[in-house]
Amino acid sequence: MSSALLSNLPRFDHGETSGAPGRLQVLLGKMPVEAPPPPEPEIAEPAPPPPVDLGPSLAEVEALIAGLSQAMIRMEQESRAQAMQVTQSLAARLFPELSRQFLAEEIGNHLARLVPPSVPSVEIRARAAMLEKLEAMVARTPSLSGRCTLVPVGTPDESRVLVSWKTGGVTFDFQGLLEACLAHLDPAQTLIEE
Repeated sequence: MSSALLSNLPRFDHGETSGAPGRLQVLLGKMPVEAPPPPEPEIAEPAPPPPVDLGPSLAEVEALIAGLSQAMIRMEQESRAQAMQVTQSLAARLFPELSRQFLAEEIGNHLARLVPPSVPSVEIRARAAMLEKLEAMVARTPSLSGRCTLVPVGTPDESRVLVSWKTGGVTFDFQGLLEACLAHLDPAQTLIEE
């Protein structure tokens, strides 16, 4: 064989080898193996954990609850006030109309029971429009038809009906009843005029 051709190859028959000295000896176990130095440990700062959204804090939740509670109390008060205003407004509109429509009939229904049977004459004082309605009621009631005298009151805005006899009397005061009902609904507020 040609030595020029094999000159690049390492030789096994000599203690030294050309090319990579000591490498073959390491492979054959004749030379102690040097341990490569341990790699330097990389001290890297740990990446910060991603922020976790825990929601609102306890103080924020307490503030929200307190605000919600106050809002509910305010809404309840406003609701009651509005209901009271609506009720009073309806009463102020309805009661006078009901009095015009049904007060004469209501007086006629109760008058026979209120006047003692022993009373010979009864005087009824009211507005002319009310007296017209009462006259029809008195005429239909046998116990009152011969005993009642109807007297018109001079002021047209008079809302009371006065029924009197020698030993007593009764006053039907619708305006007073309306004011008492409205005061019962809300004692702090007076009659609503619309």
